[in-house]
Amino acid sequence: MVKRALLTYALAAGVLIGPLSTAGWAADGYARGKSGPVGVVETRAPLNVREKPTVYSDVVKKLHPQERVLLVCQKRGGWVDGNPVWYRLHGSKGWVSARYVHNLQPVRPC
Repeated sequence: MVKRALLTYALAAGVLIGPLSTAGWAADGYARGKSGPVGVVETRAPLNVREKPTVYSDVVKKLHPQERVLLVCQKRGGWVDGNPVWYRLHGSKGWVSARYVHNLQPVRPC
């Protein structure tokens, strides 16, 4: 019970969110103290970052599983596994499907 109480406290305090990767463009803004909603890539393989919010758009980058990213806003786009929401990434001109990114805070509409 003591371990569970400590874990609950640490999660509530934001202690166990974990370190951000310092490699790559996705985490740079967060590491420099810029605020905004944070998302976590929840895939087993690299996630495509698209030029527009649709799977038919060109791939501009890839994100690694469990990578943390800053999200600017959300918008409806092409459906991915029943989810039409896409997130605009901070510091890039790219979009990722919300189907594969878990937002840790609310994301404003674009």
